[in-house]
Formats: sequence, structure tokens, C-alpha cells
Amino acid sequence: MKPLRYPIRAVSKLTGISVDTLRAWERRYAVVEPERDERGRLYSEADVERLKLLRQLVEQGHAIGRVAGLTSDELRALSTRGPDPVPYDGPPVAAPSDLSALVAAVERFDAPALRRELTRLAAILPSRTLAREVALPLLQQVGEGWHEGRYTVAQEHLATAELRSLIGALARLHAVPEGAPRLMLATPPGEQHELGTLVAALVASGSGFQAFYLGPGLPAAEVVGAARRVAPRAVVLGYTGAESAPEGLAAVAEVARALPPQIECWVGGAGAAEAARAAGERVLAIPDLDGYERHLARLLGRDPGLVPVLRVEAAAAH
Repeated sequence: MKPLRYPIRAVSKLTGISVDTLRAWERRYAVVEPERDERGRLYSEADVERLKLLRQLVEQGHAIGRVAGLTSDELRALSTRGPDPVPYDGPPVAAPSDLSALVAAVERFDAPALRRELTRLAAILPSRTLAREVALPLLQQVGEGWHEGRYTVAQEHLATAELRSLIGALARLHAVPEGAPRLMLATPPGEQHELGTLVAALVASGSGFQAFYLGPGLPAAEVVGAARRVAPRAVVLGYTGAESAPEGLAAVAEVARALPPQIECWVGGAGAAEAARAAGERVLAIPDLDGYERHLARLLGRDPGLVPVLRVEAAAAH
């Protein structure tokens, strides 16, 4: 009996992987090598099983580039273990694509095209590369365009909404064990710029944390109350500065004062140093994503040499 072969659209339905993602995975990572006939690709039962395993592992939080080269037996074994958090190992590689397609979609106000391109990049890039080389640079380009009058408020909101939706979905896919350390993230009152904090939540969940993102503009008492219940290793507050959110300074200081001593208080964003100076040495100013990932690694016990750095940064911010 001739073995069954499936066309790509049937494989997409069987595995739950979109056709575009299948093609991207094959082109970039050679995850399977289907046969071809005059009508296109033909996949075996083994190909379908392997693709199902890869999809399961990606949903658990593994980067496709890290698991694509494993055998099917290795994929099965890994799928029973859950996510494998990646320690900080220096700056990530750049995204294999510029942002021109994304920017053009924003300029045309073409939400479906923007969503498709973001989804394509999410399928082929590790989460930390997606955060660094796609989400934050796109937001910066669109924000600068708005300040220069090239983009409308509606275009800026379109880009932010699509990125928020994508980052939220990816963070939910990074399943981590129940016993994993916790991180809680929010922005203080008046601070409505939340995308950087969402990116931080994505990076944390991809690194092995249970990331609790509570949203923008949260009152200090609510942050502290939630922290007492969640018991995170650190509370991370995104803050762009007193010019955009003047009430945020007092709120950060209140959070730092009221948090239990075993919970660290981190502030990231353009206003991080300003908030740390106002709030005192209890606040750790996180200057950039490199510093953020290093302190995530420290909390996970991967880089104990960073403990003195925490004290130095806190003292410098005072």
C-alpha cells in the first residue's frame, strides 16, 4: 500500500500551523523535507507528527530555532519537560528582515498586512529578537513619525494595538512550570505608554518566569496589594518620565516604600533614572534590555556576580 502524502493546506489543518509559518520554518530551519510533485509539497505521516511536536514545543515557550535541529525522538522527550529557559548569553542576533513592510502597512493604515507581517516574523524569530529588533524599533519609528507630523495619532494607535495583541499572545504561549519564579509588571498612574512593559513581560516569560502583567496606570496601593498576594521576586514598573506622567514619580516612591523587603522594585523606561533618584536606593533603575536580562538571570541564580551591581546601580540612582 502506498504511504499517505498530504498537501500543505491539509498539513496546516492537521497541525494547526499556518501555511505561511510552515513555509517560513522550512525555508529558514529545514524542519522537514517534504517531497514535491507538479502540484507542490507533499508531506508524510512522519512529517506531520514532527510538525505537531514542534508546534507543541513552540507553544510551551521554546524558540523554533533552538528545537528545529532535534530529532523527532528528542522532540518527544523535550515535550514532556516543559519550557527550557534560555540564560542571558550576550546581545541577540539581529532580525533577518528590515521593518519596511511593517512601516509601509502602518502608512497605508493596512491592519491585515501589518498583522500578517508581524505574525510571520513571530514565527521565525526568538522572542527576545522579536522584542528587540522588531517591536521596540517599530514603536520608535512610528512614535518619531508622529512627533514629526508624518503619522496621525490613529496610525500610532494601530501599530501599538497590533504589537500589544501579538506580544500578549506570545507571552501566553510561554507556558512555564507552576513553581517558576514570579515577576509582576505594570506602569504607574498617568503612564499610558505600556508597550515597553509588555515587551518586558514577554522577555521574562521567555526566560522562565511567571510574568504577571497588570496593565497601565495602576495606583500604587493596587500594585503593592497585588504584590503581597502574588509574591513576585520583583515588581517592574515602566515609566517614561515626569513630563508625560508627573504623578508617576510619587507613585513609584510609594510602591518602593511599601513593598515587602524581599520583593525588589525595578523601574525601566526613559524615566527610570529620574524615578530612582526620586524614590531612593530601594529602586533599581534598569537602563535597557541588556541590563534587564542580566538581572533576570541574577534572580534565576545564573549570574550571582550581579548582586554587587544591584547595590552599585541603586546607590548611583540615589
